[in-house]
Amino acid sequence: MTTDAAPVHTPGPTQDPHHERRSTVSRRLSGPVRHWLLAFVGFLLLGSAWALAAPYDGTPDEMQHIIRAAGVAQGEFAPTPTDADTGTGAFQNVPRSLVRKNCWAFKEEQPASCAREPGGDKSLERTATRAGRYNPVYYAAVGWPLRVSPDWTGILLARLISTTMVAALLATAAYSVVHWTRHRLLLAGVLAATTPMTLHLSGAINPNALEIAAGTALFCALVPLLLEPGAKLRRSALVVAGISGVILCTLRSVGPLWLVVALAALVIPTRRTLLNSLRRSKPALWAGGAIVLAAVAGAAWTVGMKASQLGSVGDHTHITFRQAVRFEIVGRSGDYLKEMVGVTSWLDMSAPQPAYTVWYMVLGVLVVAGVAFGSWTDRWRMFVLVAVVFGFPTLTDAMGVNKYGFVAQGRYMLPIAVGVPILAAFALSRREVFGARRDATLIRTFAIVLMPLQLVFLWFTMIRWQHGWTSTPRGMTLNAFAGPWHPQVGSVVPVVFALLGGAAMIAYCWTVTRDRNLPREVAAG
Repeated sequence: MTTDAAPVHTPGPTQDPHHERRSTVSRRLSGPVRHWLLAFVGFLLLGSAWALAAPYDGTPDEMQHIIRAAGVAQGEFAPTPTDADTGTGAFQNVPRSLVRKNCWAFKEEQPASCAREPGGDKSLERTATRAGRYNPVYYAAVGWPLRVSPDWTGILLARLISTTMVAALLATAAYSVVHWTRHRLLLAGVLAATTPMTLHLSGAINPNALEIAAGTALFCALVPLLLEPGAKLRRSALVVAGISGVILCTLRSVGPLWLVVALAALVIPTRRTLLNSLRRSKPALWAGGAIVLAAVAGAAWTVGMKASQLGSVGDHTHITFRQAVRFEIVGRSGDYLKEMVGVTSWLDMSAPQPAYTVWYMVLGVLVVAGVAFGSWTDRWRMFVLVAVVFGFPTLTDAMGVNKYGFVAQGRYMLPIAVGVPILAAFALSRREVFGARRDATLIRTFAIVLMPLQLVFLWFTMIRWQHGWTSTPRGMTLNAFAGPWHPQVGSVVPVVFALLGGAAMIAYCWTVTRDRNLPREVAAG
């Protein structure tokens, strides 16, 4: 007697709903999203390394910005402008444990161990800050941990929030020049423009790094959009340009000026067909409207709060305008360039000179070749940016030298300076100077050269914070894992973060320069 048994059906893997869900997620993360995440993780780890390594008030004016952020967290968005600190600023009521005297700034041989560490005292103290009149938007985003935990926990969390925002903008810039244009050599411009100084500031409570990242993202979105003949008005690129422009106009008083300079360099001269396309594009109109509103609001805040007012440092020696300009050009222009690459801590620590030389060489590969092989219009655009980068601080310092002294720093110019290597890379790629395969090789070479330099700058700055720095043969040390002061998480963790971040960025550059990973429209081009 036989019986017909029903066949046993074993569900295949495609019939498992959990497997289907995992497969869907995998497909979504296998392309552009995965690329963006890889770049984001790389920049986040590099910035977090600085955030975890730095002592309290470890970067220029960080405590001033901490006090402003803590005040905003207490609800003091618009304190009364007054002569609170060096003739400017305002007073804020902040937790007492955040008010500390910096005993080591500008004293390169003095480690940070002389300073009192921030405690957890939440009792409020009325404190002066030079940043008291700055726009509160950035400080509202980073300041709330300082109210909840006015100690190292809150400080590190606030720093990490800041570096997360910076990393998101830089990752978007790196993503956009690979996935929204066939001119992937622009990625080399992003690598060269993202200097150790930018990442140093991204690990601090300071709006300067977010301003620099916004400038980078703005150029990376607009350069291929506005300069490539027949380029599609991609909605995502317009959104990035709108967000970046809004951030740039909001953070600091000079932001609207940087936006005008960037647009003037990119749009003049322009094509009538491009202008007509922008007028007909709703995303372009929305992005432009948002930027205009942000610029007006930012300018209104600056005027109403007198946010750009500087305090007098006294007139010790009268210098004529001509003498000041001469000194700026001969004596300080080189300092500006060095500071844009990275003069860290409280501008009292420089990396070994070969590190700067190599970074200058990388920039020179792009900029010199861009000038040599680009069109006259390309040269005009780069010349405008370079003229502003060095001319603006020269003229402003020369006009106010007898009242304010020589106060300009290279980092102030980075939001607009980042456009120079990006424009140079675009000019080289558009004219196919190297060719697609050599473009990929150049990007990878830049990554292999520049990522270790990011660690070099961090390493020597950690030595300065932990030991103090001396260049004498007997007193010099190269040990960043020892000293009378140590980071809260120890000295090893920041170095590991920097290593992993650099590796992630190298992996990103390797991944996106494979032909099979190019966007369909780029590969077809």
